[in-house]
Amino acid sequence: MSPIFIPSRRDVVLGSAAATALFMAPTGRAWSETTFVRPDINSAAGQKMLDLYAKAVAAMQNPTINYPPQPHSWTFQAYMHAVPSNPFDPAVSGGLWGGKALKPRIDDIYGHPAAGTPQAAWKKAAQECWATCQHSSPYFTTWHRWYLYYFERICRKMCGDPEFALPYWNYASDIGPSLQLPAQFQQLSQNPNPLYFDDRGLGFATPQATGDQNVSMNAGGYLPYPLVRYGPALSSKDMFPSDPSDNVNTDPTNPVYLAYGFTGRLECAPHDNVHSYVGGWMQNVPSAAGDPIFFMHHCQIDRLYASWEAAPGVSYNWGSSATQPDQKTWTTRMATYVDENGALVEAILGKAVDIAALGYAYDTLAKPPAEEVAALSPALAAARPAARVTLAALEARGLVVKSGGTVVTLSPAARPEGTAPQAALPATGAAGPPQTLVLSGIKLLRRPPAPLSVFINLPEGTPPRLSSPYYVGTLNLFNFDLGTGAPMNHDAGDMGADHTPGMSAGGTARFDVTGILARQRAEGLWDGGAVTVTISTIGADVKGGATYLTIESAALIP
Repeated sequence: MSPIFIPSRRDVVLGSAAATALFMAPTGRAWSETTFVRPDINSAAGQKMLDLYAKAVAAMQNPTINYPPQPHSWTFQAYMHAVPSNPFDPAVSGGLWGGKALKPRIDDIYGHPAAGTPQAAWKKAAQECWATCQHSSPYFTTWHRWYLYYFERICRKMCGDPEFALPYWNYASDIGPSLQLPAQFQQLSQNPNPLYFDDRGLGFATPQATGDQNVSMNAGGYLPYPLVRYGPALSSKDMFPSDPSDNVNTDPTNPVYLAYGFTGRLECAPHDNVHSYVGGWMQNVPSAAGDPIFFMHHCQIDRLYASWEAAPGVSYNWGSSATQPDQKTWTTRMATYVDENGALVEAILGKAVDIAALGYAYDTLAKPPAEEVAALSPALAAARPAARVTLAALEARGLVVKSGGTVVTLSPAARPEGTAPQAALPATGAAGPPQTLVLSGIKLLRRPPAPLSVFINLPEGTPPRLSSPYYVGTLNLFNFDLGTGAPMNHDAGDMGADHTPGMSAGGTARFDVTGILARQRAEGLWDGGAVTVTISTIGADVKGGATYLTIESAALIP
């Protein structure tokens, strides 16, 4: 496993002279003198850069610069994204957000060094930079762009090659090998491979994701193409609205997803879904940047942002809300990073919109691929028939989602006192209002071994499948914090008085199931009677005592 070092005061060392000399050595030229081209990881140039990346990662993981973490260390850079509250088991840990929560951890790591010492400077940098990632935020794209920019400069210094540029993992560029982890990240060798990470999750045996999710990602498992494709994100001409903090929808054909602008769509799918389906440390915000594949993934996300910027007709459609800010607010937001010399840098997030001005480019930009999802997952792409199934409101309360899957039957919703009973509605007929399945008050208690998917009317004994006509959608739990169980808004603009990010009461998932119910009725898969909801992994666990979620209510609303 690539280490996130866990120093205590007694472990503190100032770092070897050799490590310090490497870090402070001149690079031989100014950063702005050339345009660095970020290549596809599978190209010849990408393979060369990947070898240099492995060299940089190995140097950054040198214990002498991680006890305590110096700005160019792997621990420091990972903690800039987020800090796990339990560093001994980060994949299932909540996060430490805001100065009040972080202060004891930073004090424990760095102690109270004398002013003017290197360790005092490292501590100040940690206080300014750690746990500042932006998620569920209109600043998602620009914060991560600057993060990669300075990380790349540090890698350039640490690998000793002034030509280094980050390669990108070009997943979903085909329905095949691109959906597997690049080979170098899967290789466990006798010589330590700094890119191999043993805490990753399970993938599918095929890129179509038609069977169980039971093949290790480190052994060639596939991401599910239908849920990590980027065409729907790139098809948005507007930048906003962004993803709100309590959203739990990530399916690219879902109306909730399609209501977002480019940044909201990009963050949900492919971004969140890739994190969740790689699994392990990657599926948890506080630990995600500890896996070396994180930066290859985010290089692809940045490439997709650059591709959107270069497309004709796109717009920063300014507004006046938290998810659609005005131009001045968005363009002037500040964030703090460290450069290759360990110096604190204040960056204006809005100045990251032009990658040419930042001195880099991509070997190719992405275009929305041909939409082949209909052939891969009929349930995701089913056309809505003109005749819809119309049902009265149904609900169930107090759901507990356990390993091996949970099934609940929806009952007629309670009527407000004094109102007349609702007349029974026909099971088929003329087009009526959409039927929406709403899961409210979702609370995360334990991370499942793979994403949880939602099914409606799945027959007993029928294995859950993404390609099934009963599939409704997959829950996005990436942005939930295990410390509270609730979704967290990492946007600094929503910080509370104690400088901690805002917390929602619980996540909400909304799925338009109109077409799914109509298809089931038309094909004889459901008799129009009782409606059931199943929540389960896709064969990644077995029945047991583990409880993953509680859900206040599941309701089918006409």
